[in-house]
Amino acid sequence: MKFSSRNGWKLSLSFVFYCIIGFYTSVIHAQDTIPVAPKVKAPPIDSTIVAYFGRTYDSLANGFVHFVDTNLLLVSRFDALSKQSDPIQTLSNAGLAHQSMVFRPEFLNGFDMKRNPYGAFVHNSQSVKYLDPTAPITEIGYLMGAKKEQQLNVLFGRQLAPRLFVGMNFELVDSRGPYKNNSTTNSSVYFTARYKTKDSRYGVLANYFNNRLSMAENGGIVNDSDFENNTEFDRRVIAVNLEKAYNKYKQSGFGFEHYFILLPEKRQTSDSTSVHRRFQLGRITHQFEYQRNQSIYSEALPLAAFYQPFDIVLDSTETYDSTYQSVVRNRFYWSTLGYRTHKKDNPFHLFAGVELANSLNSDSLYKQKIWQINPYGGINIALFKSFYLNGSAKLITGNQSAGDFEVYGKLRQFLGTEQRNLGNLFFSIRLINQSPSWFYERYQSNHFRWDQKLEKSTFFTLNGGYKFKDFEAGAESHIIDKYVFLNAEARAMQTSGTIKILRLFANLHFSPGKFDIIANANYQLSDNDTIISLPTLTAKLRLAFSQQLFNNAAIFQPGIEAYWFTSYYADAYMPALRAFYPQREKAIGIYPFVDVYISLKVKRARIFLQYNNLFGLAGQYNYYTTLHYPARDPRFNFGVSWRFYQ
Repeated sequence: MKFSSRNGWKLSLSFVFYCIIGFYTSVIHAQDTIPVAPKVKAPPIDSTIVAYFGRTYDSLANGFVHFVDTNLLLVSRFDALSKQSDPIQTLSNAGLAHQSMVFRPEFLNGFDMKRNPYGAFVHNSQSVKYLDPTAPITEIGYLMGAKKEQQLNVLFGRQLAPRLFVGMNFELVDSRGPYKNNSTTNSSVYFTARYKTKDSRYGVLANYFNNRLSMAENGGIVNDSDFENNTEFDRRVIAVNLEKAYNKYKQSGFGFEHYFILLPEKRQTSDSTSVHRRFQLGRITHQFEYQRNQSIYSEALPLAAFYQPFDIVLDSTETYDSTYQSVVRNRFYWSTLGYRTHKKDNPFHLFAGVELANSLNSDSLYKQKIWQINPYGGINIALFKSFYLNGSAKLITGNQSAGDFEVYGKLRQFLGTEQRNLGNLFFSIRLINQSPSWFYERYQSNHFRWDQKLEKSTFFTLNGGYKFKDFEAGAESHIIDKYVFLNAEARAMQTSGTIKILRLFANLHFSPGKFDIIANANYQLSDNDTIISLPTLTAKLRLAFSQQLFNNAAIFQPGIEAYWFTSYYADAYMPALRAFYPQREKAIGIYPFVDVYISLKVKRARIFLQYNNLFGLAGQYNYYTTLHYPARDPRFNFGVSWRFYQ
């Protein structure tokens, strides 16, 4: 579990292997370009632009298309957590557990397949990206940091045959960590393929994913004063709570989708000519998903003082707690989508279907089989090219979580005219009524046990605001009834009343001249912060200056990024449960995390040198985001991202 030279060799060999792939793609197949049908007076296609869509062909048809970032502005946000839009609470090393500092309710869909704190480091059928490159592409990213930290990202996509595309995304985090028993080795990979017939009447896509995370868990440092007084320059000398505890998490599976449009695009007239149909019957779609999760918590010293405040240990010689989940989902639905691909909001989109789900949950004591038949549907309507209404609903039926439902609605009103856009007002409403996760009702391990019956929880969310170009501001309100959570003793329980949370937010990207300014801010207020504790204010700012060099052959960009949050009782972390829980022992915050960087773009290579946690040099050792887990000390990171085409 500890870092070894073997892990370094594996990473080095992986880097060399994917460099060979890039060379093969760019040199050996230099002549294997994708033909593009010529259009009269159309500008040439930029082969450096790589689009992608997520999860389903419906995203592509409705215009939910994004682009792989080739900009220099965010290249230093290499780590998966630095790419998150929310401020993140995490531990003392890359690749460890984390959670957002912004409250966001989530619909469990009848049973919880997402109860892990490693979401940024895993990919599954819901998060894969289907690339749509105009030419074969391989992008390799490599980061080298302090304490032998190494991260490797590889993105690959190409067209193998007309309308047949394949892709791959690989991510690796290997970091020894600054403290004892703090190392991580996380790998995540997924493969994609998609194909359409020539007339686009039938299409199929598929994915396979595999995630393997291995994390040493030290339970935080024993005495915060050892860090705050900087008594030991070598952080590995500082005593930690756990020296023989480890978490392993595996998630794998596959999925596919295929659709069929009910009527051909054209019809024959009486004079044997073909004309486009004015009326379509839409398409039918079938989706299949299989996913399994496996978690193992092991501890060679189960009688360590760290566990004494919790349940009596069952096995005093060794802890080996394992949980297993698997799910098979089949979805069948009809929609009004046809042959057309919308580049803007779809003026009318209606869909309805049913989901068939079977699941198995088990730990060392319990085993539960679940079956469900879940109807769902939704509608998107555009009126007068300025008013848009979206809505969806889902109901859970079966032998688990029957009666759970989610209802969502959103409207947008654009202001001004198409020639003089004044932005838009938006408003959304969301209602969730759901049963607690199986974890909160029945759980058995060497250190924690409970068996209880809990009631359904209700989440009611209102969200509204104003957006104009790259500026957005608004407010969000949550009302939660019978909230299920882990208490200060890390035991599952449920509130008898309601909790209210208010959030005000603002996001901005402004580009005056050669400068770029990106800012995000959140104001949050919880009326029961002993259960849901949130920082009152979080703020993040990125300022960059770009300068062309060598007759525009390169771009040089220095920049600075800072984030900050007010003092609050940030949740503690329990490795044996892989979960955060509330604490009132110590408040943390009011520390400016400041990073400075210099980046350079030369043709298709982006290089950066970054110094993290600049204010740590001031001698104020109070930088935490989680109780007893100091954030990482000031350090240099070096990274490169290199893209190959053709």
